[in-house]
Amino acid sequence: MSGETFEALLAPTLGRVRRLVNRRLRNSGHAEDVIQETLLRAFARRDQLRVDEKFGSWLYSIALNEIRQSFRHDHGTVSLDEFPNWDARDTAASPLTRFEEAERRNWVRACIAALPQRDQIVIRLQDIDGKSVREVAGALGMSQSATKSVHFRARKRLAHVIRARRPGRIPIRRESKRES
Repeated sequence: MSGETFEALLAPTLGRVRRLVNRRLRNSGHAEDVIQETLLRAFARRDQLRVDEKFGSWLYSIALNEIRQSFRHDHGTVSLDEFPNWDARDTAASPLTRFEEAERRNWVRACIAALPQRDQIVIRLQDIDGKSVREVAGALGMSQSATKSVHFRARKRLAHVIRARRPGRIPIRRESKRES
């Protein structure tokens, strides 16, 4: 097919192809690029068309293929400047922070495990499970004032165990007073 024949067949169908591409893409700048690619591809392969009466459908299929191709390659980019209030920071704790927190929890659990059974129970119920003094007293079968006293002493013993097991701790020698 010659260039003049191609031009003669293109004239009546170009408007329909243009509407098809504009309707599918809804972006006039991008649609013009796709139309231009369609026409270039059709002109380059004009010798493959055998029947001139099928020119419109042939050009339509080329246009549809070019539209699909544009969707494959154009994944739509959006500028972050369009979203000034959007915070893209990762607010989750870092793996190192999560590891350190888990290690600290395990260390505190080990310190609690070094306490007598009653101290472990009162600390677990009141400090970890968040039970009230009344609930802990009921669970242990003690008065509320006795529960407060046991809890206070248990926490003091826990603080002592924590200080004794503190990583990097340098033991302090306590010298007894010498009598002169």
